[in-house]
Amino acid sequence: MEMLSKIRRTYKHAKEIIRDNWVHSGEYAHTGMIKKARLPLFLDMLYAEITAGSDYGNYYIFDYEHKSQKERKEWITNHFNAHISYSHSGKKTWDLFLDKGKFNARFKDFVHRGWLDTREASLEEVKRFISKYDRVIIKPFDLSKGDGIFILQTDNKKGVEQLTGQIGRGHHCLIEEVMENVPELKALNPTSLNTIRIVTCVSSKGEIRFLCTVIRMGCTDGCTDNSYGGGITSYINPETGKISGEAKDRRRNSLAVHPRTGIHLLGYQIPQWQEVMEFARQAARVVPEAKYVGWDIAVTTKGLELIEGNIPPGEGIIQVCDGIPKRRLLVEYLK
Repeated sequence: MEMLSKIRRTYKHAKEIIRDNWVHSGEYAHTGMIKKARLPLFLDMLYAEITAGSDYGNYYIFDYEHKSQKERKEWITNHFNAHISYSHSGKKTWDLFLDKGKFNARFKDFVHRGWLDTREASLEEVKRFISKYDRVIIKPFDLSKGDGIFILQTDNKKGVEQLTGQIGRGHHCLIEEVMENVPELKALNPTSLNTIRIVTCVSSKGEIRFLCTVIRMGCTDGCTDNSYGGGITSYINPETGKISGEAKDRRRNSLAVHPRTGIHLLGYQIPQWQEVMEFARQAARVVPEAKYVGWDIAVTTKGLELIEGNIPPGEGIIQVCDGIPKRRLLVEYLK
């Protein structure tokens, strides 16, 4: 029975891979995102997933259509990223970082904003918590990549009633106080909390190294800054704290100027940079089993704030901003 279940899972996974690559090869070919006929593109995407561990998204953002097989294997790809993340954390740690409420509780010394896990609260406690603030941000537990996140004006009685109704029906969420960037970072995109992603690697000797330092900026009037929500990302020089590369979006566009606010990005100084780096270093020591984490940190009007930790960190954000493949470097840092 166990062998049969394994065969079924493998078959199901193979069908999903074929389907996803077929669907997205059509999108890439028909929209001109990749200048290649659909069938040969599909076959090459499938080959890359089998041999290099990429997925359809990696194929596009890493420009695999112009790379040799040897070059493709230099990149941290989706399947490789998941494997090395799990092997350097384990299920218990992986689950801790996936659960927004448990994460906030464990990292309470780095999370200063007010927050409430609705799984651990009555509806009356939810209402009392919401009433303490003018605005709260709602983060559903069953979604990721910024999906479903929204800001609720607490004087919106209908909105509050809808939220508590959903919670009462078992659709739980994390409710948090809305934080605000310091003016220098708020200027980049005023409606979103623009965060810094720092990826730390902890070696077997306990040495902490930084694999990636980038800033994520919103590009819409929404409240999220990630690329799935239309945001852009720029590389930060870890020595100076200055933006040192053009921003990238999910369409592989390079942007020297923020498209919404018109701010010139190259050379833009991130405030409190050394404090931010030390903040990430200290966060990386809290859970010794978490060897490879992407920390989202906000520089707010109330101080440094840990928004979340990501296991695995997105392989795209790690490499696209500076255009440097980092598979070998990641393996070296984790030795």
